[in-house]
Amino acid sequence: MHQLNRGKKPAPELNVYLVPVHGNMVLLLKRRHTEFWEFPGGGVDFGEEPLFSAKRELKEETGLEATGIEFVGITSAVYEKEGKEKHSVYLVYKGEVGGEGFSLGLEHEEGRWVSMDEVKFMKLGLNCEDIPGML
Repeated sequence: MHQLNRGKKPAPELNVYLVPVHGNMVLLLKRRHTEFWEFPGGGVDFGEEPLFSAKRELKEETGLEATGIEFVGITSAVYEKEGKEKHSVYLVYKGEVGGEGFSLGLEHEEGRWVSMDEVKFMKLGLNCEDIPGML
């Protein structure tokens, strides 16, 4: 039985990642003004289907569109951000993209195609840390 949020803590926020795959490479994006790398993604808007959100975020952040999209797992993390406790839940998808060309949106300062072996050596954002094991 779950308990209702009675004003003690904010509700978890629902987000998505869509891992772009091209051959044996995945695309990681470096968030502006941080040292963290993440996959394209973001918040699920109210009333929006999560898969649609994942496709939308991929397009907004990279200009890419994916095919053969599959659900691969869920990540969840509680952490402090800007002085407040935050709980982020991410639905994680992966999909094939047609090439390595991409454009960066405003949230990221760099993008890099890397092998799964290279991903192990990159500083991933908290909600991304478990994703390599899902792929």
